[in-house]
Amino acid sequence: MSNNNDNNKSGFDRFRERHPILLNSALMVLALVVLGYIALLFIDVFTSHGQQVQVPDVRNMPLEKAIDILEDAGLRWDISDSTSFNENYKPGTVIDQDPKPKSYIKKIRIIYLNVNAMHAPIIALPKLVDLPGRQGMATLKAMGFKHVAMDSVPSEMSGLILQVSVDGHNVAPGKPVSVNSQIKITVGDGSIVDINPDQVIDPSIMDSIDEANYKDAQENYEQEMKARAEQERKEQASQEKKDKEQNKDKKKDQDKKSDKDKKSDKDKKKN
Repeated sequence: MSNNNDNNKSGFDRFRERHPILLNSALMVLALVVLGYIALLFIDVFTSHGQQVQVPDVRNMPLEKAIDILEDAGLRWDISDSTSFNENYKPGTVIDQDPKPKSYIKKIRIIYLNVNAMHAPIIALPKLVDLPGRQGMATLKAMGFKHVAMDSVPSEMSGLILQVSVDGHNVAPGKPVSVNSQIKITVGDGSIVDINPDQVIDPSIMDSIDEANYKDAQENYEQEMKARAEQERKEQASQEKKDKEQNKDKKKDQDKKSDKDKKSDKDKKKN
């Protein structure tokens, strides 16, 4: 009876009964091969294996147009920087891109765009007056101002900033200014010498002074001193007159008050 059952079984069933470990190992190997093949298929699909496209050149284009071109090519995009302003490009224009134009990439890659800012940055103008000119220029350039020039005017102080103008207009410190504005720093050249009026003339050069001019200058000086003295005398007399009138008025007010007080005392005594 047992022999008849063995004859009815297939060769696979007899092999499985005789070599179960070997069969299970073979099935496991087969399953791993199938799973590996399926995984490779998914990886190829996910990574777009063998599907490469050429990156279009969208530099110097408005952002909207660049986006349309990239999306038509089936590429994704992202903005890497839109805060910097370059005066050589129009606002909102693509300055650079990564990956570079005409390179071949997979469609899953992202194209990063560097876009020019819509407006130049606005920065508060620092206080620069009385600082050295070179220090003022270095400060402005370090803050991001692009166009800074310096000129000089006659002044007692040499090399110090006297005023700052923006686009031809004087601007107070703290006012918001575009970094692309034309800024001019005006410094003194030290050419004006402050002459002390009390300075004593060196006797060695007295002979070079014209005698007639010297006498005229001396007479003018004496007349000016007399005029000043007369003016001071008049002002003093006028002030004294005012003081006397004020004292008179003050005395009258005191007398009136005294009379009023006396009258009040008398009225009290009567009552």
